[in-house]
Amino acid sequence: MKKTKKLTLSAILVAMGVVFMLLGSFVEVMDLSVCAAASLIIVFIYLEIGPSYALMAYLSTSVIGFIILPAKLMAVEYFLVFGIYPLLKAFVEKLVKWSWIPLKLVFINAVIWILFAVCELLLGVPFFEGDNLFLKVCFYLFINLTFIVYDIFITVMVRFYYDKIRHRIRALLR
Repeated sequence: MKKTKKLTLSAILVAMGVVFMLLGSFVEVMDLSVCAAASLIIVFIYLEIGPSYALMAYLSTSVIGFIILPAKLMAVEYFLVFGIYPLLKAFVEKLVKWSWIPLKLVFINAVIWILFAVCELLLGVPFFEGDNLFLKVCFYLFINLTFIVYDIFITVMVRFYYDKIRHRIRALLR
């Protein structure tokens, strides 16, 4: 595929990712789902065009999201977790198999602690009211479990893409 075609396809997919997030910002309960869908665009770009284009698409979608989206929290979610994670996943899964899960969990836990610190220290907004340790631990475990489900979701979608869709897309991309 020529560079012009790669760049054009990447730009179209970036616009599509921003539109997903823009539509999701109008219904606040959909923000995580929409960010997960937008991250699949990064996966597609990575698989079909290459990692450098996927990184450019991630950065472009993040910057445009910060500028355009009315709900800036969604842009933060996409920037910190959903946009970068497909690239991180691809990198980590090239390493020794036993290191995959620990490295992925280190990533999400670092993001969780960054978000907690930003909320409580910089913004002055307590993440939880009161000192209910049980609630904090349950929420923390729930985030980790949800992240593992998201990781499995990406893996299943990549397998589905390779098995059912890729041969059709490849014919269009020539």
